[in-house]
Amino acid sequence: MTWKIVSDSGADIQSISDLSPTIQYERVPLILNIDNHIFTDDHTLKIAQIMDRMEATKIAATSACPGPDAYAKAYEGADNILCFTLSANISGSYNSAVLAKEMVLEKNPHANIYIFNTHSAGAEIDLLIYQAIDLIQQDLDFETVISKLEAFHRSTHTNFLLESVDSLVKNGRISKIIGQMIGLLGIRLIGKRSPEGTIELAQKAKGTRRAMKAMLEEMKHNHFDGLELVISHVLNPDGCQDFANLVRQHYPQVKVTTLACSGLCSFYAQRHGLIIAYSGK
Repeated sequence: MTWKIVSDSGADIQSISDLSPTIQYERVPLILNIDNHIFTDDHTLKIAQIMDRMEATKIAATSACPGPDAYAKAYEGADNILCFTLSANISGSYNSAVLAKEMVLEKNPHANIYIFNTHSAGAEIDLLIYQAIDLIQQDLDFETVISKLEAFHRSTHTNFLLESVDSLVKNGRISKIIGQMIGLLGIRLIGKRSPEGTIELAQKAKGTRRAMKAMLEEMKHNHFDGLELVISHVLNPDGCQDFANLVRQHYPQVKVTTLACSGLCSFYAQRHGLIIAYSGK
């Protein structure tokens, strides 16, 4: 049996080079509108360019999810398809993926397609994709892979550390007063995703080093199992490595995967932002 893992560009993983011949990975890009310029969120996107453009404009950046046709095309070429999308509460991508499944099943009612509403974005989607690959490589059947992935997802968490919240303010997700306070006082925002897949404030801290320690405390509060951590960053490899090293001091056995943020995640996390995902006990 052949497998295909599909994601939208809420995932940071661009490609996976060491897959077995029976597993494929395909990423369906969102479209970004930044200062009235249209960008496709794929491997050609220059994150520094869109950050510069965002920071120079007062216009809120927007995104458009992939259409059902794009998903339906991505579902082709495998017996079993797992699709991971952005939280249905922040994007229409999940609904497009579901409509595409219905389109495919009309032509091929025996196709195995499962759509995951990840309730998240960025590193947590990446973590779920890596887990899916691990389960598939155990030669489990389709239903067992889904069951184990859903169980794993119930234990996963996302936190993020933001140096700027201009984009969240422009999009009405954070008040202007909080945005001004963070910008003027050097305060860093430590956030989390809610169970419903929305953005929530977890803590605030003065300075990056204190914010990293506060984010580590959030991980401990969520009973981090110490096994695997995915960190995605916006033009911040040094900060990404600093946080990885901090975690290793407390969890020496942890496996850390670092990724550059996709365009979609970059215009929410903004320059120097970090997004982390992990599993709790």
